[in-house]
Amino acid sequence: MAPPTPTSSTAIGGGGRRPGERFRVGGTQPAVAPAPPPPPAPPTMTVSAPATVTAEELSDATQTAIDRQQQVINDLRDEIGGLYRAQEAAAASRDEQQRQAQESAYEVINNILAEYDLADLGTFVQKMVFDEDIIDTNVLLGEIRQTEVYKQRFAGNIARRNAGYNVLSEGQYIALENSYRQLMRQSGLPTGFYDTNEDFTALISNDVSVAELAERVNQGYEAVATADPAVISEMRRLYNIGDGELAAYFLDPEKATPTLIQQARSAQIGGQAVLQAGMQLTAEQAEDLARAGISEEQARAGFQAIEQAQELFGALPGQTGETITQQEQLGAVFGTSAAAQQRLRRRARERQAEFEAGGGFAAQGSQVTGLT
Repeated sequence: MAPPTPTSSTAIGGGGRRPGERFRVGGTQPAVAPAPPPPPAPPTMTVSAPATVTAEELSDATQTAIDRQQQVINDLRDEIGGLYRAQEAAAASRDEQQRQAQESAYEVINNILAEYDLADLGTFVQKMVFDEDIIDTNVLLGEIRQTEVYKQRFAGNIARRNAGYNVLSEGQYIALENSYRQLMRQSGLPTGFYDTNEDFTALISNDVSVAELAERVNQGYEAVATADPAVISEMRRLYNIGDGELAAYFLDPEKATPTLIQQARSAQIGGQAVLQAGMQLTAEQAEDLARAGISEEQARAGFQAIEQAQELFGALPGQTGETITQQEQLGAVFGTSAAAQQRLRRRARERQAEFEAGGGFAAQGSQVTGLT
């Protein structure tokens, strides 16, 4: 016989019990969760009584805090001071660099001014460099070229431009001036004759080359060789003038030095004295006549009259009397001495009276006073 089938507990009273469920008659119900354990009691805090701080300890703590604060302030002050010093050092460095740049630019331009013979613009450049802080040499040169001093110094370029010639650079201009000057010195022409920058302006303006100028100088010497020998002789005798001075005069009488011009005019008068009257003048006598404005033509006529009136100037044969001196003859004939003129007139009247009384004086001597 088969064993009996187990009967499930769920069949009794409505079914079996699942785990966690309480058994109850008449069916199953969910089990109630156990209550959580109570929270632990907070720890008991024990508050101790404040420690007693003495006045001395409080003072020390306060001082320590003050010292720390002061140290922080000092550290900040040092840091700020360091920043200021760094800024000042950087500014000083920039200023020094700027100063060096200014001095360098000023030195460069100053050297150029010396080369161009424009030292008068030194103050002008100094103001631009150090007051206006212009250190670009190209800009500085551009400003210099706009000044009247520069335009006057290189006036030949302005004339060349107006005449249609190429304008020379400053270097070319100065090199040409130096070539002119060297030629004049080598030719033996006197100092002061075509040896300044102003003298060369006309040559540069007219595009005169050094070779062409050399040809002109040679023409001056040729003029000496073909000049009036009496005049050349008198210039040598009166002033010991050499060929260079003579060539300068004949090359450009208007450009020759004032002294040389005066000497040449005096020599022309002295030459006529020799040619017309066989009379040798002193340098002082010749210069007095030249200063009086006596021309070479007037000198020729005057000395011819003096030669014709020699009988009037001296004592008559067999008579005694004062001779009218050479100086008085010049003063009377050329009108440079009123006293000499008066004496010559008196002498002429005396001789005229003698002639009318049967003397032998020729009356033409009285006509000498007509030249005055």
